Amino acid sequence: MKISFETITERDMDLFFMRKFSIENDPIRNLFLKEIGYENKGLSVVDVAHSVSTEDGESDIEIIMQDNEQRKYALLIEDKINAIAMKNQAGRYSIRGNKAVNRGVYDEFHVFIVAPEKYLKDNTEAQKYPHKISYESIQETLTEPFDIAVMNWALDISKRGYVTIYNKIVTDFWDRVYDFVDENYPNTFRIHGERGLARSAVPGQWITISCNNQFKLQIKSDRGYVDLEINGYADKITEFYQDNRDLIDEKKLYIRLASKSLAIRRYIECIDFSKPFEEQEVALKIAFDAAKDLQDLIKVLKIRNNA
Repeated sequence: MKISFETITERDMDLFFMRKFSIENDPIRNLFLKEIGYENKGLSVVDVAHSVSTEDGESDIEIIMQDNEQRKYALLIEDKINAIAMKNQAGRYSIRGNKAVNRGVYDEFHVFIVAPEKYLKDNTEAQKYPHKISYESIQETLTEPFDIAVMNWALDISKRGYVTIYNKIVTDFWDRVYDFVDENYPNTFRIHGERGLARSAVPGQWITISCNNQFKLQIKSDRGYVDLEINGYADKITEFYQDNRDLIDEKKLYIRLASKSLAIRRYIECIDFSKPFEEQEVALKIAFDAAKDLQDLIKVLKIRNNA
């Protein structure tokens, strides 16, 4: 059987590893636990999360596991195929982990990087991670043809050298967005993703604003609208209208369904990240004003707990 892909991205590999952690006694899960000496601790996975963002940066993958005494252990995982590492990326993982321990999110944490052997050996930032798992060691555990094909493609891509996804114009625009938010909306928004992150020139530059586990704000700049998404509420549109009819201005806000979410939508001007920032500043102001209005709604919306 032939299995082929147009390409394999780091995000694809993130999801691949997340799936493996969700399977009880998967060899990949055990490989990570063996690295920290916990393979016989009887841990069960209670939370698998992707792109977890805080004011101190972003974790590609976060796995929270629990023992029989309800003590929680977090694996904070940076995944690389061949992208350039950000400065002090390893250190920020430890900062996020320590803050989460202080907040009681989990009791202890362990920071990993998973990448091809050559990346782990040659990349200075990669060498700073306390725990390292190579793609090649993972490859040795795989038995399913699809899993093997995924890893083979990822390793093949890694051998081509660092992929230049960096676009200076778009990256500079993003940096200006962070400055714009800091100046005009201090302590109001937490944008998903790190300041200074290399950006590609893909048409759809979406600004995701972290809220909490149930809500997510997205400025979909290429489509011309801002969505406040309510996770798990797609099948509760009738209840939502019953509970919140007095809060929704139907001349300004529109209710839409997206996958498992219900979205409250506000239309805005499109924003083009390939143009000079000054030409798009008015459109950005409109977008973030709309996002603030939607974020303020979170405080008053009536959301049923069984959503």
